[in-house]
Amino acid sequence: MNTNRFETFYDAVLAIVITILVLKIPQPLTPEWGAFFANSVNITTYFIVFLSIINIWYSNQNLFQHVDTVTNKALICYGISIFLFSLFPYFASWLSLNLYSLAAETIFGLILIFGNISHIISVVVVFGANKSNEKLKELNIKKIHFIMPLVVILAGFIVSYTIYTPGIYLACLISVFISIIYNRKQGKEFEDTERFEALIDAIIAIIITIIVLEIPTAVNGDLASLLDLKLEFAAYAVSFIVCFNMWDFTYNLFEIVNKINYKSIWAIALCLFFLSLIPYLTTFVAMNFHEFVPQLMYGLDFLIINICALIATYQMKKVDQTNKYLQTAFQNYNNFIVNIIITCIFIVIGYYYYPPIIILSCLLSIILAWIFMYKKINLLKILEND
Repeated sequence: MNTNRFETFYDAVLAIVITILVLKIPQPLTPEWGAFFANSVNITTYFIVFLSIINIWYSNQNLFQHVDTVTNKALICYGISIFLFSLFPYFASWLSLNLYSLAAETIFGLILIFGNISHIISVVVVFGANKSNEKLKELNIKKIHFIMPLVVILAGFIVSYTIYTPGIYLACLISVFISIIYNRKQGKEFEDTERFEALIDAIIAIIITIIVLEIPTAVNGDLASLLDLKLEFAAYAVSFIVCFNMWDFTYNLFEIVNKINYKSIWAIALCLFFLSLIPYLTTFVAMNFHEFVPQLMYGLDFLIINICALIATYQMKKVDQTNKYLQTAFQNYNNFIVNIIITCIFIVIGYYYYPPIIILSCLLSIILAWIFMYKKINLLKILEND
């Protein structure tokens, strides 16, 4: 069986899993710091699951760069791993609400262990079906790199059952970072970016549709009840533009990018993680539109998204130095710098005068970024004509 359709299906499931989990994070009870950080465990758990799935996606991307067909046996193994991954949102949410519950810790740890084991078996089956494939041997996959994260999680079980209940939770986080460090050592570069682009598109599309689900239904059928939701719709409109702007940025970027590496993939992945918090923060802002803390958290999230995008662009320029179009289009980082400076200035203004100006500053900075992008596109056209 050709791998293209399977890869598309596999990536779509992972994209949905890592974005719907944000719906499980409860809204703060009040627009204050304490209420917001009361959900820190939920957000951290979401971060663990996000990193785990992106890391597994990266490993799978490495593998299928060298494989053209997949056997039914491999499909069954991957089907089992997909089933286990699909359980992440439910049990991650359960764990977040019951961090000191041994049962919740145990189930979450087992899901992560068996999810990793099923992925390992899938990789072994693919290798077994492609023994004559010399390119696969270049991956240099060693058993210790698969086993170490599992050993760490098992050690977490010992800690949880003896001295500290959230030991499994902490071990899962450590194991994810161990896997990420191993993948980083491979230093792999990809000239085919289509699969990564498709993943980006899927995640952003899901984020946009999730945002609209968060808008409450009007209490009745008259216009007045709909107008009562004007702040919710205003927040949704800004968030839609933020998400679409991110898609537009990646679209224009990958139009001229010839290759990507591990660092640029993870910079974009972190950008997508913070972008996936937009639905949660949009609701937080809409429910407390004139309060500073919700507006600040939205502004900070927007800042981090821009910083991650800047880092990704820098890494892509670094790995593809002979690409004259990329080097010319991003010879400076004015659009990112303008976004960051404007948002910081308006955060200060929002603190002293009018908090809603923070979310409006995100909209203003995007408009200015589009102007910069338009100039870059014209510059590229001149370069092409020359």
